[in-house]
Amino acid sequence: MEPATEEHSTTRPAGPARPTGAALALCGALLLGACGGTPATTTDPAAATSTSTGEPSATSSGTASSTTGTITVPAYYAGRTGMDGGLEVALYREFHDVPSVGDPVSTAVREMLQPPQDPDYSVPWPEGTEVLGVERTGDLVTVDLSAEAATAPPGAGEDLAQAALQQVVHTVTAADPSVAGVQLLIDGSRVPDLWGLGAHAGEALARASASEVLGPVWVLEPVQGAEATSPVTLGGEATVFEATVGWDVTDASGTVVAEGFATASEGAPGRGAWSAQVDLEPGEHVVRAFSVSAEDGSVVAVDSKAFTVTG
Repeated sequence: MEPATEEHSTTRPAGPARPTGAALALCGALLLGACGGTPATTTDPAAATSTSTGEPSATSSGTASSTTGTITVPAYYAGRTGMDGGLEVALYREFHDVPSVGDPVSTAVREMLQPPQDPDYSVPWPEGTEVLGVERTGDLVTVDLSAEAATAPPGAGEDLAQAALQQVVHTVTAADPSVAGVQLLIDGSRVPDLWGLGAHAGEALARASASEVLGPVWVLEPVQGAEATSPVTLGGEATVFEATVGWDVTDASGTVVAEGFATASEGAPGRGAWSAQVDLEPGEHVVRAFSVSAEDGSVVAVDSKAFTVTG
């Protein structure tokens, strides 16, 4: 996708952002399709990248094996969007550099149960959930989680249950885009209804569409905790009405020091890349990207990252 261009950017010393525009009313139900030979969508084509030599092939794996290097894997996490009546719980992606445990898919699945880098995200599975095994047969991957996964986390609803299922599907298919379906097992058994909340996983699952499961706005650059030099490039992905993404940057005191709008390369229901550049003074900053509610003008679908400008 061609990078988006920044629009209407301003720099000012203080005051809250005053975004305009409209937010897409997103569907809250996730599409859970049987694999049935239908390939997973390629909205997110990211694949794991090994930095070690002699990496095992992505076949059956359930036991960690020692390697001589690290591997970069995608890991998806759950996050609240702030959208009432729409996509309230969505998925957000990080890349982690970790020791390999056999192959990219196995490594990524184990990593998605570890804490995210961004404190706004969370693992949707119950505490103590572990990976018992990851096996591949053709273009189908079977992921077996430990018995802890069968108990719903406190306060879980259908939206979180659906997000948990799609976290597994998206992580597997991002680690290996050739995977067409993911079969979930818990302690060796299929899951007709995860947590009894209407999230069916008895059959193999394919990716739900981006508008049904991914966070409406992602900040991918800078990453959480990054160090950057001015001018700083801001960017990410979005599924928003009229492709309009609002953004602002605050300094360590919480003062908005820059704000503006960017146009994503594609508007909803599609998903496009957005980007902007901003001059910033050295110090700690937080960038927010968001959509704006068509009903009341409120900021919704916020994603943010903390970073440091070093010069």
